[in-house]
Amino acid sequence: MMARSRTMIALIAALALAFGALLVAGVVTRARASKALHAASNAARAAVPNVAVIRPALAGEDDLTLAATTQGFQDTIVYARTSGYLRKRYVDLGDRVTAGQLLAEIESPELDEQLRQARADLNQAEKALDLQKANLDLATATLARYRAADAENAVAKEAVDQSVAAARTAQASVFAAEAAVASFGANLRRLEDLTQFERVIAPFSGIVTQRNIDVGALITAGSPTNNTAASPLAVNGGANGLFEIMGLDRLRVFVSVPQAYAPNVTTGATVKVRVRGQARPIAGRVARTANALDPGARTLLTEVDIDNRTGELLPGMFVYVDFSVGAAGTRWRLPAAAVIVDAEGTRVATVDRDGVVRFQPVTIGRDFGPTIDVHGGLTGDELIVKQPTVALQEGQRVQPTQSGPS
Repeated sequence: MMARSRTMIALIAALALAFGALLVAGVVTRARASKALHAASNAARAAVPNVAVIRPALAGEDDLTLAATTQGFQDTIVYARTSGYLRKRYVDLGDRVTAGQLLAEIESPELDEQLRQARADLNQAEKALDLQKANLDLATATLARYRAADAENAVAKEAVDQSVAAARTAQASVFAAEAAVASFGANLRRLEDLTQFERVIAPFSGIVTQRNIDVGALITAGSPTNNTAASPLAVNGGANGLFEIMGLDRLRVFVSVPQAYAPNVTTGATVKVRVRGQARPIAGRVARTANALDPGARTLLTEVDIDNRTGELLPGMFVYVDFSVGAAGTRWRLPAAAVIVDAEGTRVATVDRDGVVRFQPVTIGRDFGPTIDVHGGLTGDELIVKQPTVALQEGQRVQPTQSGPS
């Protein structure tokens, strides 16, 4: 029993010695690591970091790329000018047409019947005019005879007066018949003009980009029709008239220019129109601007005309327009990464002659994406940190490395 107790005591003592040795080894290792970390931290604080610096560059011309939409230079909705049923359609969606080409024919029995009735009414009015002219001739001849007899006192004065009144009445009847003929003639010409509108004609050469009717459709003059193929080119997405015709030889490109660049966009300026996926840009020119900003978006609506006789572009395309935008006033241009925007405002990190970091507030202007114009807060002689990090502190000493102009 005593032997077993001594064995247990010896075992516990051995374990205690081993635990103590491990504890001493861990404490020594941790102390060495802490000392090394402290030394490295002191060395890092004592070291002067290298930073890439640049000098501001004078802002010059730059390329401005804006999204835009194409539209046909000529674009019109062809409406019906007469009511009826579509008798025949000669063109369909996507067909090329020429100016004056027959697009469709409308059958209007009511209009045709009105035309026949108008011709009959005019013929009746003309016959009535002939009758009144004959009555006038008779009245004029009778009046002449009565006046001759009156000169010889061979007829009563009352008969002469009655003859004069009859002649005047006949003359008035002729005038009324002539007015009726003119009225019926005008109505006939109106109906004849309306019957010409039974033939729907293309107003100019182009492509049918919308067809909203088919044979047998009921058509009301001047009203939209039920479309059989809704066109994405329709302004309101619904049916509009009979056809939509668009000229594609020239296109308009509508682009909204932000307020900051609006003063640099002038009529006649050359631009390039690009489509993603097409390598060759198309040259164009600024044809006109709204000369007023949209108060909601603060943008200037600008139209660019381009020659599209090759048919490379289609109306409704999403395109990009490249402008060459010159500087407006004295500005400095910096990389966008050099500008710091935080809770303390818009600043840049500069390095003075002693190699100390100073933060300088600036006023930024136009943003071109990779670069930004600065037109307040800089003189142009500063050394500016090209890519400042959050580790930079006001008053920190650094080693500037010149990397050339921005």
